[in-house]
Amino acid sequence: MLVYLNGDYLPADQARVSAWDGGFLYGDGVYTTLRLYGGRPLDLRAHLERLRRHADALSLPVPPTDTEFAAVIAHLAEANGLAATDGRLRITVSRGGDPEDPLPLRDLGRLNPTVLLTLAPVPPAFAAWARDGIAACLLEPGSARGNLPHLKTLNGLPALLAQRQAAARGCQEAVLVSEDGRLLEGSVSNLFLAKAGRLSTPAGTDGLLAGRTRERVLALAAQLDVPCERRSLLPADLLGADEAFTASSVREILPVVAVDGVAIGDRQPGPLTRRLQEAYRELVAVAVADGSA
Repeated sequence: MLVYLNGDYLPADQARVSAWDGGFLYGDGVYTTLRLYGGRPLDLRAHLERLRRHADALSLPVPPTDTEFAAVIAHLAEANGLAATDGRLRITVSRGGDPEDPLPLRDLGRLNPTVLLTLAPVPPAFAAWARDGIAACLLEPGSARGNLPHLKTLNGLPALLAQRQAAARGCQEAVLVSEDGRLLEGSVSNLFLAKAGRLSTPAGTDGLLAGRTRERVLALAAQLDVPCERRSLLPADLLGADEAFTASSVREILPVVAVDGVAIGDRQPGPLTRRLQEAYRELVAVAVADGSA
């Protein structure tokens, strides 16, 4: 697979990042992931706006323009044989480095950031998970949390540890819980519950990363006249829900049919989840067809 690194297109195994790069040494960087449909990225502008906003919080410049990013993505999709199918894209921007100043504290703008774009096929398992649902597990309160949960920094270890715990317990997603026992989000997704026809999702003020697909789902729910609220939720709310699902740009909407072995509803994807899945797919189809993706 070809990747884009600092202006060059290279085979992935030939791409080299400096040993002094702040992203490698300290997690000093940001990233975003999104899905391509027929070679077209969905919500690229919104993802880039968030990427730049998070980079600004780290005083990290992001040199390419939105137009330049779009051109790179189109080239990668074509070169990697993904122009007519779905792909998983990651954009990573890290600090860069200077061997004479390996821990820069001032004049950060003088360093040339590292810009890396990688593209791969969407894992086939995602389609089966969307159809049949996934199992999730609750993590211990306060575990697997970073210090900047509202920023997508390169310190992805908390999410990675959460995913490893989920895999060890035979699950496809882990649900993070705050120190005071409130539901937050999945390790790579946002969480939604349905009870008596009403949707709920953890409030952004509880300390989570409110993803772009979360906002899409909230908008779709409003269009479908489905009541939805952002509020503090507890594990008991999840275990007592009629339905639950996760939402992310790459995995899309995945029904949660069991949590820690406890069935959610009748252990089948629920009707409200199916309605939202269908509405999301229609949204994607329209965006790709009219070029607004």
